Amino acid sequence: MCFKFDKKSFRNHAKAELIKFANIHPKCTSKTVSDKIYFLIRSLKCKNILLFSPLFYEPNLLNLRPKLAKKYNLFLPFMVNKSLKAVKLRLPFNIAKFKVKQPPNSNAFVKKLDLVIIPVIGVDTNMARIGHGFGFYDRFLNSLNHKPIVIFVGIKDMFINAQICDFHDIKADFYITPTKIYSKAIHDRSNYMHSRFGCWRSRRIFSS
Repeated sequence: MCFKFDKKSFRNHAKAELIKFANIHPKCTSKTVSDKIYFLIRSLKCKNILLFSPLFYEPNLLNLRPKLAKKYNLFLPFMVNKSLKAVKLRLPFNIAKFKVKQPPNSNAFVKKLDLVIIPVIGVDTNMARIGHGFGFYDRFLNSLNHKPIVIFVGIKDMFINAQICDFHDIKADFYITPTKIYSKAIHDRSNYMHSRFGCWRSRRIFSS
């Protein structure tokens, strides 16, 4: 995608595209993204994973819970003021702000998160996130004293070949869509993740 838009304009455009796409392809795209996420999780050998509770135009990765629950510790974000904390993925869910489903509040997970999976509206050429503009994930990740692997996901490829994000916007190691997997290592050869997983990525990044 190539747009001469600023971040706000692109956010509005991309969100409209995702909503329209979700009304036509409600389930099949989530399954495709889930399969790729599952493959990547097994390859990265992470233990503590932060998933998310999806809006209707975001991939539903919660269907991976039966596959992941025995080997991995699964967490979901819980909104606290203008930031988040990671809490254990457990039922029942409650409806919070923005119609987001949240698990019951509990003590925050204060140990190391190995992997954080985040829904996006779009991604720019720096692998930076265009979200809803509220900054919850930005504040949350900036508050951590460690750097987890970050994966962005979406039900449609909304990558823009331009630098439109702000300096503080979080960046991902991977951006997974139903049709393509993007890797930060392709854009930044000196990146730590490339030194660790570069060969695997060069073989496994694919379009379908």
